Amino acid sequence: MSMENMPTNPPPLSPPPTVPRWASWLARLALMGALLAGGTWICWYWLAHRPVSQRKRPERRATLVEVSQVAPVTRRVVVRAMGTVVPAREIQLAAQVGGRVVDVNAALTPGGRFQAGQRILQIDPGDYQLAVRQRSCDLVCAQSEQTVEAGRQSVARREYELLGQDVSESDKELLLRRPQLAMAGAAVEEAEAALEQAKLNLERTVVTAPFNAIVQSRGVDVGSHVNPGAALASMVGTDEYWVRVSVPAHQLRWIELAGADGQGGSPVRVSWESGWGLGVSRRGVAQRLMTNLETAGRMAQVLVAVRDPLELALAPDRRHPLVLDSYVRVEIEGREVEGVVVVPRTALRDGGKVWVMAGGSKLDIRDVTIAWSGAEEVYASKGLVAGEKLIVSDLGAPVQGMVIRTAAAGAAPVNALAGGADPPPEAGTPVGPDGPEAGSGDRP
Repeated sequence: MSMENMPTNPPPLSPPPTVPRWASWLARLALMGALLAGGTWICWYWLAHRPVSQRKRPERRATLVEVSQVAPVTRRVVVRAMGTVVPAREIQLAAQVGGRVVDVNAALTPGGRFQAGQRILQIDPGDYQLAVRQRSCDLVCAQSEQTVEAGRQSVARREYELLGQDVSESDKELLLRRPQLAMAGAAVEEAEAALEQAKLNLERTVVTAPFNAIVQSRGVDVGSHVNPGAALASMVGTDEYWVRVSVPAHQLRWIELAGADGQGGSPVRVSWESGWGLGVSRRGVAQRLMTNLETAGRMAQVLVAVRDPLELALAPDRRHPLVLDSYVRVEIEGREVEGVVVVPRTALRDGGKVWVMAGGSKLDIRDVTIAWSGAEEVYASKGLVAGEKLIVSDLGAPVQGMVIRTAAAGAAPVNALAGGADPPPEAGTPVGPDGPEAGSGDRP
């Protein structure tokens, strides 16, 4: 066909058929009814065909515990406490005579040590040397006067014998010059005492250490003028230190104190970790019990004696010296206690109870008598029998008679350990919110 023969305008399209409005609403209502009917049927089916399972008692396992065999033993009580190092001998060295200090030992400094009798300082002896010479002359004069008076008495006795007269006893004493001779003798003794005093004062110009000591403080130097009684230095004895230990009063009965002669007493181990490090200790002896309680904690105070606290007999690189006022740890080895059971502190419940595995599988909560209580363990004297099993592990909710087991017994059910079985529940009982725990069922 040629372009000329083609029609110029296309024919008009026919309009689409119109659907009545009531037919559209009817289709929608039919669809909604079908959905509602399907949902209702599904709900009815699930409600009518609920899963049903057999009622079954849950299988419980016995609680696993750790136990320790009970065996009575004899143990020595060890009282652990803290203490403060104090001097056993401490003095304020004072001058006995006055004068100017002319010489001081180089060791008279804080920390300096002196042996007993070693010279510490020298007070000017000039005046005291002159006093000795003066008293020596006085003694010679008194002795001469006594000799002259003795000669006079001899002459008077001869004269009395030549006279041959009887006189009273009092007159005879005067005639024979006995009072004068006694006065001469007393004058000699006085001169001798004065000379001894002068010599003693001269000796006191040299100040010596009264015992083995270490200097705490120094109060004089060369050129100082001191009077009798003036403080020269503060010194502490080095032969022995004390450790003042605070212990609870109820633990005193375990500690043995030394006798009046210093012998005996509980051995004590003293450690000072901050100064000596770990594993280093010194030996001491429980010496005395102080008469008063500690003010703050109302605890008893025991004095522990430590000999040679500075360890001067050892080489300097091997010494572990005690330092005054240091806070140290002590372990006092007290008396022995027989037939007790050692219970770890963690196994003691409610202050005086323990857990025992009775009958091989039952928990027995039992009271025990505590003979001694320490920081890490206690000694039980009554309540436990040899061969029993003490529970040393924790239980969440302990109940008297509950079934327990050890690792050696395996994970057997409670019923097997108890020797019985629970009766099975009725079959077909549905699991409800008030029923026991149930297994899962299969859904259709």
